[in-house]
Amino acid sequence: MTLAASGWTWNDTFVLYDKETGSLWFGGSGPIGWSVLRCVAGPLENATLQRVEHSRVIWRSWFALYPFTKVALDR
Repeated sequence: MTLAASGWTWNDTFVLYDKETGSLWFGGSGPIGWSVLRCVAGPLENATLQRVEHSRVIWRSWFALYPFTKVALDR
């Protein structure tokens, strides 16, 4: 699944677009916030996606620890 900005917002929050199915995904509301994305329109409507834990790092710091990392560019 490839999620990208749809160009739409709802309640001042971005709505995401699933490039493969055309579904629209929204999170960021209610007590759970962005811990869950819910499909609000499209073939996957009412499905949910759980948050994937991640870290934000500076590239040079990452590369110092993992010098054999390869980067895939989306063109």
